[in-house]
Amino acid sequence: MIKHLLLVFFIFLVKLNSSTVSLTISEDLINNYLDTVGEYKYYSKRDKSEWIVQNPHVKVQNDEIIFFSKVIYKKDLVNIKKDVKRNLKVKYDLDKNNVKLVFQNSIIYMERRGKRLGMLNLKDLYEPKLIFNGPNLKTKSFKINLIKRRKVFINPNFAEIILKEKSIELVLNISFKDKR
Repeated sequence: MIKHLLLVFFIFLVKLNSSTVSLTISEDLINNYLDTVGEYKYYSKRDKSEWIVQNPHVKVQNDEIIFFSKVIYKKDLVNIKKDVKRNLKVKYDLDKNNVKLVFQNSIIYMERRGKRLGMLNLKDLYEPKLIFNGPNLKTKSFKINLIKRRKVFINPNFAEIILKEKSIELVLNISFKDKR
């Protein structure tokens, strides 16, 4: 009987100490969001140029996230079109419980005959908007009514980000702490 109770207790502890919660963000979700935002137009009063970012979308592959778009620069008689491809990195903030997509190289330069005409920073346009809520742990604690009343707290420990084909998976490791 004691061996049986110890075995049950040990299994209970293992389950409590190796728990995870996961969240999956699909490529389609990110692209639907970018479709909703639509194309971006910016008029620079300083140099009287126009910037247009068309067809922003992402591809999530096994080891990377790539942002694609077409950027158009217009000023006077100059009209330059450039296909843009930039890598994104996924970051998770455990305290704020949010997932961010961050550009690794976000600056686009427009040049003609070796002369730089202007630059646009995609980070300023998209990064503040590419934030998703993390797994929501609505319950921070629960009570156990056994021999003695105890309160068990749920603590998020760390997160692991896994890039899969067409999705980003965030696995949040949680632990339980017994407060008597």
